Amino acid sequence: MKKIFTLLIVMLLWDSGYAQQDSTLWKPEMSIGLRSYFMSTSYAEDYKNEHAWGQMAKLSLISKLPYHFRIKAEYLGFLKILSSDFGTLDSQVPNLNRYEVGLFDVNHLDRTVFGKIGNLHLNYAYANFKAKLGRMEVNTPFINAQDGRLSPTYVEGINWEIQINPVISINHHLITGISPRSTGNWFAIGESVGMYPVGRDETGQPSGYFGNTKSDFIHILDLKLNLNSASTLLLNHTLVNNIYSTYLTQWDKNWELPNSNLQGFSGLQATIQHGIGEGGNEDISLRYKNPEDLNWILSGRLGIKSQRNLWHVNYTKMQGNGRFLSPREWGKDPFYTFIPRERNEGLGQVDAISTYFQHTFPKNPLQLYSYLGIYFLPDPSNPEKNKYAMPSYAQANLGARYVPKNWMKGLNFHLILMGKTALDQDNLRPAWVYNKVNLIHTNLIINYTLPSK
Repeated sequence: MKKIFTLLIVMLLWDSGYAQQDSTLWKPEMSIGLRSYFMSTSYAEDYKNEHAWGQMAKLSLISKLPYHFRIKAEYLGFLKILSSDFGTLDSQVPNLNRYEVGLFDVNHLDRTVFGKIGNLHLNYAYANFKAKLGRMEVNTPFINAQDGRLSPTYVEGINWEIQINPVISINHHLITGISPRSTGNWFAIGESVGMYPVGRDETGQPSGYFGNTKSDFIHILDLKLNLNSASTLLLNHTLVNNIYSTYLTQWDKNWELPNSNLQGFSGLQATIQHGIGEGGNEDISLRYKNPEDLNWILSGRLGIKSQRNLWHVNYTKMQGNGRFLSPREWGKDPFYTFIPRERNEGLGQVDAISTYFQHTFPKNPLQLYSYLGIYFLPDPSNPEKNKYAMPSYAQANLGARYVPKNWMKGLNFHLILMGKTALDQDNLRPAWVYNKVNLIHTNLIINYTLPSK
């Protein structure tokens, strides 16, 4: 991959005559981005509270090259301003904090300052075809930037997309390396699995797949159909070498409501996942996924929207043999009932309902929103269906986004307040509470982008 990338750059540099015809070539556009993030978690009972404050600075360069090529380079630096003592564990549940550590490098929590290369890719765009080679951001149903923190997930490989006609477009990824959110380095595919909490295996023992997962590449193919001006169909196949194969179909449609300034919309998802190969390792005690697993998920959405408001209600049902798995290091759930700060990965059975409401103030640069969800999960004492021993719970998020208009262009503020409570309070164990339920979680995020001139 690196040799191919270098060869293409050399070929472009060789043709200096073409470069002289366009004075904009080789003149990089620069942008600077800053993100300051404060986070805290407190519990209703006597568990260890946590807090952290981190700062990120990002420098991006984009240079136009001959023959419709561009090169993008990006470096991210991180600073731990302050935090609670992550090395001191809770006396009842001696597990590492789950939320605040994500502001820093989860593999090296002793680092106060660190950095990494994010984007570093060659980009080609001409007519209806685009391609990238190198390190890049990613946004697919199961591998994506994830929800927040200081740095998104990046991948290394090849990506191309083509708009065949107004109806059909194809997007393809071949991923050979990854830098997950909350890490400061790049890793092979198998190496990256297990950097976040690993939960339990099917027998109830601590999972042993971290550092023992064998997988060389990820293959992702998206086929998108614009059925008409108001309806789209997405077909996604995500294959993780030697671990699993996942198929997702998603249909979204807008509906015109007669005699109204409102517009209706709906969505329907169907997902099937099955294990392949060795599930990551031929040793059962070290594998990530049972090759015999077969899971299916149905998810639906119905909502209305206007110029100022947006509201929808969602439902998800998960069933099958074994547990639906998708490494948390790689991305968030694509299901309609997903609410930021929690996922339903690692489960074999779920019934979930959620709702979302958003209001935008027309005369003020302020947007308020709220999530509310109820999630019925398998018994947390059953490791075959509940990897992380998560009890059934209710979650509520309140959020506010503020973008000043008259001062500091490029600045925006984001506040997230999240509360979670167990549905059954009578039979809880400490390990089912800490990092999971009966907590209040606060996020204050300040972003600033200095655009290129």
